[in-house]
Amino acid sequence: MAHAAGVRLPYEKMPVPVRDWVERALGSAVVSAATQQGGFSPGVAARLVTASGRRAFVKAVGTSLNPKTPQLFRQEITAMQAIGPLPMAPRLYDVYDDGDWVGMLFEDISGRLPAHPWEQADADRVLDALAELTDVLDPSPWPDAPVVAVRSRDFLSRWDNVLEDGLAVPSWMEDRVEEFAELARKGLRALAEGKALAHYDLRADNIILTDDRVVFIDWAHPGLAPRWTDTVILHAEMRGSVVLPDLPDDEAITGFIAAVGGGLWWGSAQPAPPGIPTMRTWQRESAIVHLDWVRHRL
Repeated sequence: MAHAAGVRLPYEKMPVPVRDWVERALGSAVVSAATQQGGFSPGVAARLVTASGRRAFVKAVGTSLNPKTPQLFRQEITAMQAIGPLPMAPRLYDVYDDGDWVGMLFEDISGRLPAHPWEQADADRVLDALAELTDVLDPSPWPDAPVVAVRSRDFLSRWDNVLEDGLAVPSWMEDRVEEFAELARKGLRALAEGKALAHYDLRADNIILTDDRVVFIDWAHPGLAPRWTDTVILHAEMRGSVVLPDLPDDEAITGFIAAVGGGLWWGSAQPAPPGIPTMRTWQRESAIVHLDWVRHRL
């Protein structure tokens, strides 16, 4: 699947009070700001260098760019503070929130995104690191985290919307939408029982590889879920590119894949949200991957 791509705001266009916060937190004036691409957020995402030579990464957004993204950033702040320092997560330096703009300052990680389409060496390395991260986050160090099955119930129940709207589906499943809807309901029930903390948004552009670290970034959608949740999400991202280990023949996993596929399929037929023009194309491509995967598992 192709990387997601939002429309980034240059650092220099960020409101003055937010830039002042950055320089206070870093203790020096910013002399270089390199905008980073990838991800859906329409806000600022830039690698910074200050006059003193200090480096950092800033991400910030205001409600005028997208009304929902600041709340996602607030959720990421809470998650980062709850997880604490981990080699598999970026170190959070400071945060900003004036009620409109929300920002985070992270360590500047010198590395690269995994190759995309995925290459076997990167995939193996990332899946090994994810297994380590899952062990650390099960049970969740943030016991009051949102429950994925509750927060995402609407998204994971959208086969009902597909039926109500009469949306076309791939020809091979024209008589199977009810079956997929029932599978999704079973997956949602299983999802509600999980006690691990899932990242819940793993893609190649949310992972940084260094010489000695695999770092999972952009924790805007974490929640309580079964420990297999992030592995399933990442397998969907990697399918078709590399050889993957088999996942358990578990109806809960199949149901979760079906539920995600339904949410993406219905979403891909909706108007694009403000500032994120590429989302619907990405959703459709991703939906097809999930639906084919369910067909294979069945």
